[in-house]
Amino acid sequence: MNRMKIMFIGGDHPRHLYYINKIQEKFEIAGAIIQHRENISLSIPENLSEEDEKNFIRHFETRKKKEIQYFRNPKLPKCPIHDTTSEVLNSIESVKFFKKIEPNIVLIFGSTLIKDPLYSVLPFDSINLHLGISPRYRGAATLFWPFYFLEPNYAGSTFHHIISEPDAGSVIHQCTPVLSNEDGIHDVACKTVITSSDEMIKLLEIKKNGGVWKNFKQIGTGKNFLASDFKPEHLRVIYTLFDDKIVDEYLKGKLYSKNPKLIRQF
Repeated sequence: MNRMKIMFIGGDHPRHLYYINKIQEKFEIAGAIIQHRENISLSIPENLSEEDEKNFIRHFETRKKKEIQYFRNPKLPKCPIHDTTSEVLNSIESVKFFKKIEPNIVLIFGSTLIKDPLYSVLPFDSINLHLGISPRYRGAATLFWPFYFLEPNYAGSTFHHIISEPDAGSVIHQCTPVLSNEDGIHDVACKTVITSSDEMIKLLEIKKNGGVWKNFKQIGTGKNFLASDFKPEHLRVIYTLFDDKIVDEYLKGKLYSKNPKLIRQF
């Protein structure tokens, strides 16, 4: 494929917009369906202990601070845009916008699950950026759980074809960021997005030069984490026990985790 017509379907958080803006520096984006996402700063749950409330505030305030540090204030991509919400993402209006663009590559990051009728019109090369090494970490908060289970080297991403089941399509590529001393959980999350953006550009270069992406069926075991699996008490591991220094402990060899076997195109 030499003639690429790329569409983005994704959220409007800084990480989502950074991703597509970075790609747009190298490739033309023909159109974008942008879903308005929930506010990053979650409200504090009731009846938390003093310790858990402190950790909860620290976690989400640090996330906001780090995303500003790493992503600045990314703007919407410069292309025709269809604004939507989770309630109407999979609507006939989205389909009509899609058909005006007629892309042959769709890059997805940060939208809710794509279903019919939108799902039915997507081209084969509809590639989701899942923040998590799938199938080990599928579902929600999949850059949090590797830290909770003390294996920060599993904080990475998976590019996969979308199917009707979440995060379960054939994999084309996976990557992890380089871990450095003093990286906290949110540093690693942001670095994962940056690394993923750079590697998607390389993947698109393969297509531009007439190459093909090899597809790999997901094998192995893992867990499909739900949003409801997360509890503020889980943050005690990250902050109370390790003071957000899990990466430091891992790099010192005080935490052991086998390196993930990543699927790579290059």
